[in-house]
Amino acid sequence: MKTREKIPSIYAYNDFRRFLVDYQSARQKIEPTFSKSQFSRSLLLPNTRSYLNDVLRGKKVSETFVERIIASVGFDKHEAQFFRTLVRFNQAGNSEERELFFEHLIALNRTPKHILDKDILVYYSKWYHSVLRALLEIHRFDGDYARLAKRLSPPITPREAKKAVDLMIRLGIVAKNASGVYKPAEKSIAAPENMRDDLLRQYQLRFLSLAQTVLAQQPGTVPYSSTNTVSISEQGLKRLLALTRKFQDQVRSLVHKDENRAARVFNIGIVIYPLSK
Repeated sequence: MKTREKIPSIYAYNDFRRFLVDYQSARQKIEPTFSKSQFSRSLLLPNTRSYLNDVLRGKKVSETFVERIIASVGFDKHEAQFFRTLVRFNQAGNSEERELFFEHLIALNRTPKHILDKDILVYYSKWYHSVLRALLEIHRFDGDYARLAKRLSPPITPREAKKAVDLMIRLGIVAKNASGVYKPAEKSIAAPENMRDDLLRQYQLRFLSLAQTVLAQQPGTVPYSSTNTVSISEQGLKRLLALTRKFQDQVRSLVHKDENRAARVFNIGIVIYPLSK
């Protein structure tokens, strides 16, 4: 395709369905006659227009159609491998499979200067990266990785601690202060806007699993826990979500403006999920 440079890069995506939406939009700008029907015909589906819509709504894509999409888009060999892995990651049936394909995505990503670069992916692949970043705010790190690693609960290895600190230095979220001590560059950080869906959910799942372990094995260390099961209208749910986002903003503001010296690192997790259909 002569206008290939105008087609979005698959490496910039963590959701293959979102890529397909953007790909079709980009093709239509280049070729006004390009449509879902034409795309379906390129997938050897001349008599249906609903397949792509079904896929975008969550229908699983078989390996046969993965290969047809690869041929239709015109991926090169490496892009095709990344796309296959991305589909497997998005369609994984359990956390173990997602973890496996997540690691493969990290290895295959070829956009080091993109916001969703390899280092960002690595940062959100381990729960202890963000914990160490917060711990450096209260711990005077003098190069003793063994001591730093033991400060975490559960503890990690000195090698993991060193790799984590090196990673955060590369990302610029940890830097030396005026005293020559490594500290977080900001009190709080947020995931990149284009890092949503499966990648972020996988990161959140790690902390939910960790919370389960702490509640079961170290209940005395948990200062507060609560669950609420409610029935609510759609409008009420919208208000609840707005209230939750406001609370999160207030938490960030409180942490940022805390005039006292930090003493410990905590994780605050809020999950709203349905228990009925």
